[in-house]
Amino acid sequence: MKTTFKDWPKVYERIKRMRGLSQEEKVRLAQALAATPEERWQMHDRFLRSFGLYSHWDRKKLGFSL
Repeated sequence: MKTTFKDWPKVYERIKRMRGLSQEEKVRLAQALAATPEERWQMHDRFLRSFGLYSHWDRKKLGFSL
């Protein structure tokens, strides 16, 4: 099944009955499974930028050892 990020509702329909995950976790999982590698990389970048952790030095300043 070849999908892109915009197709995540289709993937969600297939996994919505999984047990042990909250609805938010299921939505995030569906988005990650539906996204292409480039879209997953963009999601990762947006996440790091939203917390101010994009550069190595920003992470090191807060105590992350990456």
